[in-house]
Order: sequence, then structure tokens, then C-alpha cells
Amino acid sequence: MITKRRLIMKRFPKSFIRDYMLTALVFVLFGVLFLVYPSESGKIICYILGGFLCLVGIFRTVEYFMTPVTLHEYSLGLVMGLIAIGCGVFILIRPELIVKVLHTVLGVAVLLDSIIKLQNTLDMIRLHDKNWRYTLIMTIVTAALGTILLINPFKAMETLLKFIGISLIINGVMDAVAMFALYSRIKQVEMV
Repeated sequence: MITKRRLIMKRFPKSFIRDYMLTALVFVLFGVLFLVYPSESGKIICYILGGFLCLVGIFRTVEYFMTPVTLHEYSLGLVMGLIAIGCGVFILIRPELIVKVLHTVLGVAVLLDSIIKLQNTLDMIRLHDKNWRYTLIMTIVTAALGTILLINPFKAMETLLKFIGISLIINGVMDAVAMFALYSRIKQVEMV
């Protein structure tokens, strides 16, 4: 019989924790890039993103042709692969267009991340973790940063890019802290 504690751990796989921490690290690295090289960082990020999408698209397209066709495993691998390649090529060819909307894209990403932090807070409350208040504060700060990025009250692009850098660093650090706190609490509950 599976206990409630075991069920919590089964619903919280280690791959999720690894991916979440990796995302936090990427936020911090991109944040440092924006902070140190504000004028060049937008295009650098676009080149990285464009190249990544092209690689993912090529992988999905090759995977589609290498996988045998069966009716019960209908896949959109080819379509998704070609869309990723198309988006990647567009970003590589026109990075200046992406840089203009970068604050919006990152603002949405940070707001979505704040929703994940809100779920982490609720999970901590359900696990009776007294530290849930700190995670809630992180959620509010992240939501505020995402909202500021969307509104973009900055006149100069360099100031905006530095703010993006600071926001990404804060967000990445808070993600790592929140995940560590939640994972620690789950481990404590599992031991009881």
C-alpha cells in the first residue's frame, strides 16, 4: 500500500528537480550576460536560442524519419521539427526583431515562473512547512519583476537589458532556493 508520503515523492520526480535547477542556472547565466554585456547580450541570446531551436528541430525531424510508423503512436515530430527549424532560422536571420520584444518574452517567462513558485508555496503549506512564507515572498518578488519587464518603463535599451539581467539573476537564485527548500521538506516528510 502506497502511503501519502510515498505518493508525494512519486509525483515529484528527480528529473523535475534536475530540470528546474538547470533552468535556474540558465536564468542566472543569462542574467550575468545581460548585466555584464548589456549592449551585445540581446543578440547573443538570440543566436543561442536560434541555434538551439535549429538543433532541436533537426533532431525531431531526423527522429521522425528514423521511427517506424504505427497507428497508435501518431506523432507530430516532423511538423514540430520543421516549425522549430523555421523559428530558429528566423531568429538567427532577424535577431534585432527579437531583441525588441525580448522584455515581453522574458516578462511572460518570469511571470510563468512565479506561478510555479506559487505552486511550490502551496505544496509547502500542504506539507506543513513553516518556511512557506519565504517562498511566498519569492513568488511576489518574481511576479513584480515579470510585471515590470512587461510594462517596460525604461527609456534606454541598455538600462532595460541591465534590469533584465538583474531580474534573471534574482529569479534564478530564488528558484534554486525555493526548490531546495521544497525538496528538503519532502525528504523530511518521507523520513517520518
